[in-house]
Amino acid sequence: MAKTLAEKIDFLMTLTNTRNSELGRALHFDASYISRIRSGKRGLPKGQPFIEPAGLYFARAISEDYQKTAAAQELSPQGYWPEDEKKAAALIRHWLKGEKAEQNPVSKLLTAMQADGSAAKSASGKYKATGGTKAAAIYYYGNSGRRDCVINFLTMLCETGAPQTVLLRSEEDIEWMTEDPAFLQTWAGLMMRLIANGGRIRIIHSISRDANEMWEAVQNWIPLYMTGAIEPWYYPNLRDGVLRRTIFVAPQQAAITAVSVKGQAEDGVNAYVTDPKAIEALQQEFNAYLTLCRPLMEISRLEKESDLAALRSGFLKSDDSCLSYQQGYIEIYLDPGNRCLILKTEAPYCAFLLKEPRMVAAMEQYLQTLK
Repeated sequence: MAKTLAEKIDFLMTLTNTRNSELGRALHFDASYISRIRSGKRGLPKGQPFIEPAGLYFARAISEDYQKTAAAQELSPQGYWPEDEKKAAALIRHWLKGEKAEQNPVSKLLTAMQADGSAAKSASGKYKATGGTKAAAIYYYGNSGRRDCVINFLTMLCETGAPQTVLLRSEEDIEWMTEDPAFLQTWAGLMMRLIANGGRIRIIHSISRDANEMWEAVQNWIPLYMTGAIEPWYYPNLRDGVLRRTIFVAPQQAAITAVSVKGQAEDGVNAYVTDPKAIEALQQEFNAYLTLCRPLMEISRLEKESDLAALRSGFLKSDDSCLSYQQGYIEIYLDPGNRCLILKTEAPYCAFLLKEPRMVAAMEQYLQTLK
């Protein structure tokens, strides 16, 4: 039940141990008049301010912690007492006048959120949440777990003996592949076996790598590109590379999915899923991203060795400052900041032309290091 003005004045005076004479002097009233207001026998005077100076007086008088706590419980909608004297005085004035205290923006927001919560609770019966789909998944942890996950994925696909179109996208640091030579050898063998079964690989390469990583990726993938079964793509816009996404999908067979923060792949989780709906959802995610990508390189299969000579000669004439490098049956030629030509000089002959600026720059940086 709401307090009367007399009860409110009595509450404040009792809380602050204020006598009638003290409040009278502060507000320029006779002590007997204050006593009658306090008892409810008289109302507020019409020609002399009372509530405004009373609010300031009691704001200064409420100074002890126990007083602030009691006043907050009685006066404050937010349940706390303002430390600012003017705000405390305003709170008292609103209370004495029987008005709702002004709320600061945060308080208004909290009140609105509470109202929304009440509305949501009252409407909770309108929405019936399902239990979701329970589906088995196998989890692998860290880089070593990812290697195991990938080998199991590729082995399963190879053992079907059927041609597969595999979708690959990984933005993780390449060390998960390269730090274990035994894995790299097994991986390459399974990829070749997959292609021998009539399979194709559609891959979205990450080109936000340093020069050494880029060269390692080129070396690992060139033998596979020679088969003509690889479709390489890349995302052309800049990304900050903080979140790293991995999706491997063999439609209607299995999928691998993972997300990690840059530099934290060793602590990440990799999920091997076989649920048809999950596989389809990941396939749709891959294809949606693919629509934003561009072909990474031009790949040409060459009939004879003389075709290599013609390409090499034409490229070298294009720029006198062309860089070149040879390692085994691989030759690399680079117009700084322009194009990069990679030749396989052992049958079956093959040529790769890179034009993507960041990849060309990374190759240039790597060749400059070698020089």
